[in-house]
Amino acid sequence: MRKAGFFAAVVFVAILAMWIRNAIPAQDRYELKEPNGLAFSEIRGYETWQVIAVSRRTDVGELRTILGNPEMIAAYKSGIPGNGRPFPDGVKIVKIAWAEIQSPVFPAAWEPGELRRVEYIIKDAKRFPATNGWGYARFVYDPKVSAFSPWAADNPDFAQQCHQCHTIVKARDFIFTNYPKR
Repeated sequence: MRKAGFFAAVVFVAILAMWIRNAIPAQDRYELKEPNGLAFSEIRGYETWQVIAVSRRTDVGELRTILGNPEMIAAYKSGIPGNGRPFPDGVKIVKIAWAEIQSPVFPAAWEPGELRRVEYIIKDAKRFPATNGWGYARFVYDPKVSAFSPWAADNPDFAQQCHQCHTIVKARDFIFTNYPKR
């Protein structure tokens, strides 16, 4: 009789856990918005955009993939920014950042570990005149809750900070990433 009661309690707890998990809806990251108005939804489908380049930042132990929307890729292929022309409104770059980990199967290599954030920049001269036409957004990923949050919610000067860093490459229309030969 005790075993039957214990078994019933285990089944009840398992069913309750499944019900709670299903009752709490998963985050819709496309509903998130930065205080500057940029929304995660503005990069919907970024997972299928073409890779521009990859980068590694050793000071923070990150691997990054930089993607471009079709307009950005077309701008690069037309010679921008090397030809001195600015990027047109509507171009977007997404950077996905992961913690870097040493490959467990090939120790000489590094590979993406835990997702850290998705960030992007968009050219829109009318919306972002204070930052030379570029808008910046960063959505930080919290693996404990499997959800993103807007980084600028805790850092309202985020866009200005990003833009200040990008002024280093003002001659390249504020874009760091080259489009390397394929």
